[in-house]
Amino acid sequence: MTAAELTAHADDRHPWDWYIDESWCTDALVRTLGFEAFDGQHIHDPCCGRGTIPHFFDQYGFSASGGDVEDRRGAYGFPVGDWRFALHDFYRIAALPPAFVGLPPAQAELPRRALSIVFNPPYSLQENRIVRGLTAHMVARAIRLASHKVCVLVPSKWLASAQRFQLFQRHMPAAILHLMERPSMPPGHLIGQMGERAFKGGKADYCWVVFDNQAETAEGETRTHFVAPRDAATKARERGR
Repeated sequence: MTAAELTAHADDRHPWDWYIDESWCTDALVRTLGFEAFDGQHIHDPCCGRGTIPHFFDQYGFSASGGDVEDRRGAYGFPVGDWRFALHDFYRIAALPPAFVGLPPAQAELPRRALSIVFNPPYSLQENRIVRGLTAHMVARAIRLASHKVCVLVPSKWLASAQRFQLFQRHMPAAILHLMERPSMPPGHLIGQMGERAFKGGKADYCWVVFDNQAETAEGETRTHFVAPRDAATKARERGR
């Protein structure tokens, strides 16, 4: 999701709302919450795109996996890694098979495995068709499937609506991390023609919304974090990663 997704003409949007998040977004999440917040948990990204989120967790020694409607791993030279991947449509599936989250099929069922879901969901497109409430639907599904955390990267405007109020009344976020630097989030299918412009900063504000199935959060207890922008040298060094 990106400003391009929110404001572009229909011809410019990816049919599955594939927008590439850079690794610094996941780094901001993990360093703000602390690596210990994910200790002992398998991390699954059901909309993993080129694999930014699973690759980040895999690099730091976490058990990680990803899934998506298409295999886009390694797009534009991004490292593939050796984390598990399977084709699936998270909008339609009712459960994650054990193989998706690193479990041999013969082992115990998924709910017995500590599972957190971390993802950058599509905004409203599925096969080039508008699906109203798509992000909220996927977040609610992730909350049902995860045993531990659900961390979702969304435009800040997503926080405000009557539908969101209903979701938060059922599942109050444990934390909201506002990224004070706007992510680039270029549309995956246009990066080639965008060239150097692809990762030169975004036009939409984003935040991480964190749900914790291991601890009930009452209204008024949601923690708010403001994540500082990176310095110019770091931005240049990490661009597109």
